[in-house]
Amino acid sequence: MMPDFYEYYRGWNEANDNWSSYLKISVVWQQITATNWKPVNITGTSIARPELAWTWFTHDATDPSDAGQDADNDGSWDCSSGSCLYIPYNNFQEYYGLVNASLASPSLVRQAGLYDCSGNIVQEWWQLRESLLGTCSGNAALSSNYFRMYRINNADLLYALIIDDNDVDYEDIDTSDDEVLVNGAWTDVYQRFAGDQYHLPNTGLGEYVYGWWLIDIDGDQIADGTNPANWDTDGDWLNDFFEIEDDLLDGVRGNSGSPIRYDDRTTS
Repeated sequence: MMPDFYEYYRGWNEANDNWSSYLKISVVWQQITATNWKPVNITGTSIARPELAWTWFTHDATDPSDAGQDADNDGSWDCSSGSCLYIPYNNFQEYYGLVNASLASPSLVRQAGLYDCSGNIVQEWWQLRESLLGTCSGNAALSSNYFRMYRINNADLLYALIIDDNDVDYEDIDTSDDEVLVNGAWTDVYQRFAGDQYHLPNTGLGEYVYGWWLIDIDGDQIADGTNPANWDTDGDWLNDFFEIEDDLLDGVRGNSGSPIRYDDRTTS
């Protein structure tokens, strides 16, 4: 229940001539207390990003079984019972940005009785996509489409921002060497109609988000999920599952943390 173009883009290994790659992407979680696990590497007073282990990453467009794999190990932990159980954030969930266990697989989705824009029961990937993102609701989709990449005004928080901050310690913030990879408030050189990159992209005139191709495979200005080979898609030190789950605490999607928008970790 994921499109073939997406699985081909994510999974095809030209060198091996197959759908698997051996990558250093699997988070090594650190146990902070008996009931607290974090994606960090704490040594003395230093809080670094987690160590990553080598693992096989597979996205095979001819085999649906890899939808349940979680190669980057970027899920969560349930410690409510006194002991902790790891909760995966699998390939299927990454494409749709889902942390709801009741929608964690194609079979569960097809049993859920969701409706697409035409009022039909969701059976295919494109139906689920429009159902979750609300892309059939006209202008209302601007607030419901949590994978929208382009920023519409300065107050808009529903846009993409991916940064490689090059910071080595969580508490040591240095913005001078930040590398902006994707920015929904900037305009890419590709099909830029006018001006420089430092203006909101005019999608009506065919302009694109700066760096759009890194998270938007088909060029529709909607991110193709979170990166199943990267525990922290936007680079802000928070794993993808956590940002989605935290955003959903109030029942509203897109008004808090986002896995495709770098969030400032400055504390006061």
